[in-house]
Amino acid sequence: MIRRFATAVAVSFALSTIAAPAFAETPYRTAEAQTFSAEELQAYGLDAATTQRALDLQNQGYEIRTISEAEAAQYQAGFTNNKWVWLGILAGVIVVAVVVAD
Repeated sequence: MIRRFATAVAVSFALSTIAAPAFAETPYRTAEAQTFSAEELQAYGLDAATTQRALDLQNQGYEIRTISEAEAAQYQAGFTNNKWVWLGILAGVIVVAVVVAD
């Protein structure tokens, strides 16, 4: 049983690290941090509540950086949050299936 569990964990780990090489090979650069006004943040498409949250964080010392949609897509390496959830579910199902198989 321990052997099957270890195999399931190894397979789950292998599946969860498929995107890591793609991300590692993707060069990522970011813009210089700068201070934004509420008007500038809203010009980027933020609503009033999000703008206020950004300004609060900025006042607490956090840096705000802007990147293009293409740079954001590179940063995610093609993996959306939904894909990560499905990979996690798949890994969990594999582990449970192997453990229950005994």
